[in-house]
Amino acid sequence: MNQPTLPSHAEVVVIGGGVMGASTAYHLAKRGIHDVVLLEREEFFGQGSTGRCAGGIRHQFSTSINIELSIKSLAMLQNFQQETGQTIDIKLCGYLFLLSTPAEMQQFEQNVALQNSHGVMSEIWTTEQIAQRVPLLNLDDIIGGSYNAGDGIADPSGVVNGYIAAARELGVKAFNGATVTGIDTQAGAISTVHTTLGSIETKTVVNAAGPWSA
Repeated sequence: MNQPTLPSHAEVVVIGGGVMGASTAYHLAKRGIHDVVLLEREEFFGQGSTGRCAGGIRHQFSTSINIELSIKSLAMLQNFQQETGQTIDIKLCGYLFLLSTPAEMQQFEQNVALQNSHGVMSEIWTTEQIAQRVPLLNLDDIIGGSYNAGDGIADPSGVVNGYIAAARELGVKAFNGATVTGIDTQAGAISTVHTTLGSIETKTVVNAAGPWSA
């Protein structure tokens, strides 16, 4: 697919074409900001951290903000095909964390209590409960576990491709092979993003380049 010419100006430039950058570009456009340019240095979108992740989906976090984000994210993922037209092979097969020390058990008991307070039905399992449900596990050094049946997995590449396609439908211009080489500022504000495909004047940059952000 031939790429459009890099525009000379954009309201927002998003750096990084993984799941975070693709989602950001899509949701900006969905909220009415259509003059968005997405830049990815690799040949394909989602080749960085996104392409190397296992695609895990879970509610089992230790802070309220992450739990609430997980609730909203799962709702989006469950309706992803309807919203973007892209299948993501989502499977809510459950997550089981195995715990081997009293300190871990105490921390996860606190985590589960916090998750329950947000309406997330995680559970603490004894070794007997684990053995009943996963009989092939070696539990010699395990004292318990934390389980949530609503956790699972999805296809990271599908999520990225869905967001990119839906963002483009809303007017976002997304580019591969566009390595950012510099960012100019004037009076303390961003003015220009320089790339291997050209330069873009903008006042707003979202840096979603993962490890390359540094």
